[in-house]
Amino acid sequence: MEIYLDNAATTRPLSELEALVHEYMRGGWYNPSSLYRPAALVHTAVNSARKSVLEALRAPKGELLFTSGGTEANNTVLAGFTKRKRHFVTSGIEHPSIYEAMKSLMREGHAVDFIRPKADLTIAASDVAAAVREDTALVSVMHVNNETGAVNDIAGIAAVVKKANPSAAFHSDGVQAFLKVPFSLEGSGVDLYTVSAHKIHAFKGAGALYAANRALLKPLFLGGGQEGGYRAGTENTLGLLAFRAACTHFTEHFESYTVKMRILRDRLLSGLEGLGGVLVNAAPQEKSAPHILNVSFTGIRAEVLLHALEEEGIYIGTGSACSSKKGMGSRVLKAMGYDKERIEGAVRLSVSPFNTEEEIDTALEAIKAKYGILKGFKRR
Repeated sequence: MEIYLDNAATTRPLSELEALVHEYMRGGWYNPSSLYRPAALVHTAVNSARKSVLEALRAPKGELLFTSGGTEANNTVLAGFTKRKRHFVTSGIEHPSIYEAMKSLMREGHAVDFIRPKADLTIAASDVAAAVREDTALVSVMHVNNETGAVNDIAGIAAVVKKANPSAAFHSDGVQAFLKVPFSLEGSGVDLYTVSAHKIHAFKGAGALYAANRALLKPLFLGGGQEGGYRAGTENTLGLLAFRAACTHFTEHFESYTVKMRILRDRLLSGLEGLGGVLVNAAPQEKSAPHILNVSFTGIRAEVLLHALEEEGIYIGTGSACSSKKGMGSRVLKAMGYDKERIEGAVRLSVSPFNTEEEIDTALEAIKAKYGILKGFKRR
């Protein structure tokens, strides 16, 4: 039996996508830039996918640029603001595709302020507002933290940014929030927003960047002029059609799925809270996403527990999947001021609506048993 609890890293594709793959193999593989009828039908389907993502974002106005995923979308955002030396504001707990890109901008001579999280793991709007200057070009604060699940009030942050500097643009990485937490781009004040297909049970290799105004966009790639000239390269049509299907599915089931994920996450939390040596690295429930739980098992290394559970067919994460092989410990938890032991023992458990309560109970039993054994070999 396999129990997959690393859904913040990636998700199992919807079963209904199997039929989509067969349709693609039969007649959906044409290049949407070609002029003959089968290709024109694919072009129409790609535009239908664009409409579906915009509808899922509740964004009646604005541009949607398809990308290869969240990392490309986030890097594309920054590319639009680097013609001259500018000031940027972000947080110290962003996904690496923003954090490392901002560090690169600093090396190029741009000024960047990194906001520290509060004790509840969120970014305070007042702290962001205090960092905004007259020359601030862009503020980027993620919607849901990919390691802790903390939910930032991005509409509130966008509002204070605009008040402090009306010409500054506001971006949010919404990869972990999209179709997981209630949100509407309409009236939010958010100028740019990033989403990714493989976090909502579609395929890897597809994502999107929303822009309230196309003037905010600058091409990251140059070439054949696809995506209105803003993203060259033949479109990943299979990935985009799968993205469309996932958006439709999760929009239709949004309420029931988010309720179920919350129940599963809380079942994990209640099963671990009373376990000696376990520390919870999470925001209060009203500020936590329904699918992510970060906890530290003191006295052991997270990867040791991960591999012990892997032997039982249970798969969990150790922070950001994009940084898991660097072996440097969680930058996000370091920003919280946690000590080395707590950081080294931190794991991320992330559920999907397709997990079951029985799976959660089985995982809890295994976690408790493995931890009981492993902490007996506590490092001196």
